Amino acid sequence: MTEPENPPSLEDEIFSVASRVEVESAKDSAPRIRLPWDKAPQLPGGRFTGIVAAGFGTFVLVDVIMMWAPLKMARRPSLLPQMVILLLLAFGLGSLLIWKVGGSWRAFGIGMMLAWVFLTLVSVGFLTGLTL
Repeated sequence: MTEPENPPSLEDEIFSVASRVEVESAKDSAPRIRLPWDKAPQLPGGRFTGIVAAGFGTFVLVDVIMMWAPLKMARRPSLLPQMVILLLLAFGLGSLLIWKVGGSWRAFGIGMMLAWVFLTLVSVGFLTGLTL
């Protein structure tokens, strides 16, 4: 008998055994259950972003209209009524749209809530009546 030109080395034998074991174990394993948090995260689409921007803009417009007169006065009255109305509008109506109405209105409610938070942070509470 003739010897093969390149006899298999120890490394070749080890890796060939390991590859057979991996293939056999993959066949024997049960199918993996997919959990909701196992999905790859996806960025929101353009439509969702546009509807959020519409909710954001709507709340900013309402806020500017409500807070224009009190902030232009030399002697400012209490901003408590405006604060309560703006909170109810942003978080009351916003959460109603998110959890009860759903659909495209969900993004609109999120936009209203984001606008309230943004205006409060940017204006240090003046535009949303938090500085009593």
